[in-house]
Amino acid sequence: MTETATVLVIDDEPDVRWALEMMLLQNGFSVAQVSSGAEALHWLGQQICQVILLDAKLGDVDGVKLARQIRTLTTCTAPVILVSGYFYKDDSEIQRNLRDGVITAFVTKPFRHDDIIRAISSVLMTGISSPTVALNP
Repeated sequence: MTETATVLVIDDEPDVRWALEMMLLQNGFSVAQVSSGAEALHWLGQQICQVILLDAKLGDVDGVKLARQIRTLTTCTAPVILVSGYFYKDDSEIQRNLRDGVITAFVTKPFRHDDIIRAISSVLMTGISSPTVALNP
Protein backbone atom coordinates (compact mmCIF):
# COMPACT_ATOMS: atom_id res chain seq x y z
CA MET A 1 0.00 0.00 0.00
CA THR A 2 1.69 3.20 -1.15
CA GLU A 3 -0.80 5.54 0.46
CA THR A 4 -2.29 5.18 3.92
CA ALA A 5 -5.93 4.09 3.66
CA THR A 6 -8.36 5.89 5.94
CA VAL A 7 -10.90 3.69 7.71
CA LEU A 8 -14.04 5.30 9.11
CA VAL A 9 -15.24 3.39 12.19
CA ILE A 10 -18.95 3.88 12.92
CA ASP A 11 -19.92 2.35 16.27
CA ASP A 12 -21.88 3.66 19.24
CA GLU A 13 -19.72 1.82 21.79
CA PRO A 14 -16.67 3.92 22.78
CA ASP A 15 -14.65 0.86 23.84
CA VAL A 16 -15.21 -0.85 20.49
CA ARG A 17 -14.22 2.32 18.59
CA TRP A 18 -11.08 2.63 20.71
CA ALA A 19 -10.10 -1.02 20.24
CA LEU A 20 -10.65 -0.85 16.49
CA GLU A 21 -8.70 2.39 16.24
CA MET A 22 -5.71 0.95 18.12
CA MET A 23 -5.71 -2.21 16.00
CA LEU A 24 -6.02 -0.29 12.73
CA LEU A 25 -3.31 2.21 13.65
CA GLN A 26 -0.96 -0.68 14.50
CA ASN A 27 -1.63 -2.08 11.04
CA GLY A 28 -0.77 1.14 9.24
CA PHE A 29 -4.21 2.58 8.62
CA SER A 30 -5.40 6.10 9.29
CA VAL A 31 -8.57 6.11 11.40
CA ALA A 32 -11.56 8.37 11.87
CA GLN A 33 -14.39 7.47 14.17
CA VAL A 34 -17.97 8.54 14.78
CA SER A 35 -20.62 7.25 17.16
CA SER A 36 -23.88 7.65 15.22
CA GLY A 37 -25.44 7.51 11.80
CA ALA A 38 -26.03 11.26 11.82
CA GLU A 39 -22.36 11.91 12.60
CA ALA A 40 -21.31 9.46 9.88
CA LEU A 41 -23.39 11.19 7.20
CA HIS A 42 -22.05 14.58 8.28
CA TRP A 43 -18.44 13.31 8.29
CA LEU A 44 -18.83 11.66 4.87
CA GLY A 45 -20.22 14.91 3.48
CA GLN A 46 -16.93 16.61 4.30
CA GLN A 47 -14.23 13.90 4.33
CA ILE A 48 -13.03 10.95 2.26
CA CYS A 49 -12.25 7.44 3.44
CA GLN A 50 -11.26 4.25 1.67
CA VAL A 51 -13.17 1.80 3.90
CA ILE A 52 -16.07 2.00 6.33
CA LEU A 53 -16.42 -0.34 9.34
CA LEU A 54 -20.08 -0.10 10.31
CA ASP A 55 -21.75 -1.57 13.38
CA ALA A 56 -25.08 -3.22 12.53
CA LYS A 57 -26.93 -1.68 15.47
CA LEU A 58 -26.42 1.99 16.27
CA GLY A 59 -28.36 4.09 18.75
CA ASP A 60 -29.96 6.26 16.05
CA VAL A 61 -30.19 3.98 13.01
CA ASP A 62 -29.87 0.40 11.83
CA GLY A 63 -26.49 -0.22 10.18
CA VAL A 64 -27.95 -1.63 6.96
CA LYS A 65 -30.24 1.38 6.65
CA LEU A 66 -27.25 3.67 7.20
CA ALA A 67 -25.28 1.80 4.52
CA ARG A 68 -28.14 2.53 2.08
CA GLN A 69 -28.18 6.19 3.15
CA ILE A 70 -24.43 6.44 2.62
CA ARG A 71 -24.95 5.28 -0.96
CA THR A 72 -27.91 7.56 -1.67
CA LEU A 73 -27.20 10.69 0.40
CA THR A 74 -23.44 11.04 -0.07
CA THR A 75 -20.93 10.69 -2.87
CA CYS A 76 -19.00 8.08 -0.87
CA THR A 77 -18.17 4.91 -2.77
CA ALA A 78 -15.96 3.35 -0.09
CA PRO A 79 -16.62 -0.32 0.63
CA VAL A 80 -18.80 -0.88 3.69
CA ILE A 81 -17.91 -3.73 6.03
CA LEU A 82 -20.84 -4.50 8.31
CA VAL A 83 -19.77 -5.74 11.75
CA SER A 84 -22.46 -7.48 13.78
CA GLY A 85 -23.22 -9.62 16.77
CA TYR A 86 -26.90 -9.68 15.77
CA PHE A 87 -26.69 -11.07 12.24
CA TYR A 88 -24.87 -14.10 10.91
CA LYS A 89 -23.26 -14.82 7.55
CA ASP A 90 -26.17 -16.91 6.29
CA ASP A 91 -28.86 -14.43 7.38
CA SER A 92 -31.07 -13.66 4.36
CA GLU A 93 -30.86 -9.89 4.99
CA ILE A 94 -27.06 -10.00 5.03
CA GLN A 95 -26.89 -12.13 1.88
CA ARG A 96 -29.36 -9.86 0.06
CA ASN A 97 -27.43 -6.72 1.00
CA LEU A 98 -24.13 -8.29 -0.07
CA ARG A 99 -25.69 -9.28 -3.40
CA ASP A 100 -27.18 -5.82 -3.90
CA GLY A 101 -23.90 -4.08 -3.07
CA VAL A 102 -25.32 -2.21 -0.07
CA ILE A 103 -22.55 -3.75 2.00
CA THR A 104 -19.31 -5.14 0.62
CA ALA A 105 -18.31 -7.53 3.39
CA PHE A 106 -19.56 -8.88 6.69
CA VAL A 107 -17.73 -9.77 9.91
CA THR A 108 -19.43 -11.35 12.91
CA LYS A 109 -18.83 -10.29 16.51
CA PRO A 110 -16.93 -11.34 18.43
CA PHE A 111 -14.15 -11.08 15.90
CA ARG A 112 -10.42 -11.57 15.96
CA HIS A 113 -8.16 -8.72 14.86
CA ASP A 114 -7.14 -10.80 11.84
CA ASP A 115 -10.80 -11.01 10.73
CA ILE A 116 -11.03 -7.22 10.46
CA ILE A 117 -7.64 -6.78 8.78
CA ARG A 118 -8.42 -9.58 6.32
CA ALA A 119 -11.81 -8.04 5.46
CA ILE A 120 -10.28 -4.57 4.95
CA SER A 121 -7.45 -5.95 2.82
CA SER A 122 -9.92 -7.94 0.74
CA VAL A 123 -12.22 -4.99 -0.01
CA LEU A 124 -9.28 -2.71 -0.76
CA MET A 125 -7.98 -5.22 -3.29
CA THR A 126 -11.31 -6.10 -4.89
CA GLY A 127 -13.14 -2.76 -4.65
CA ILE A 128 -16.77 -2.02 -3.94
CA SER A 129 -18.21 -3.76 -6.99
CA SER A 130 -17.03 -7.19 -5.83
CA PRO A 131 -18.90 -8.24 -2.67
CA THR A 132 -17.10 -10.56 -0.29
CA VAL A 133 -17.94 -12.14 3.01
CA ALA A 134 -15.45 -12.18 5.88
CA LEU A 135 -16.15 -14.77 8.53
CA ASN A 136 -14.82 -15.88 11.86
CA PRO A 137 -13.29 -19.35 11.63
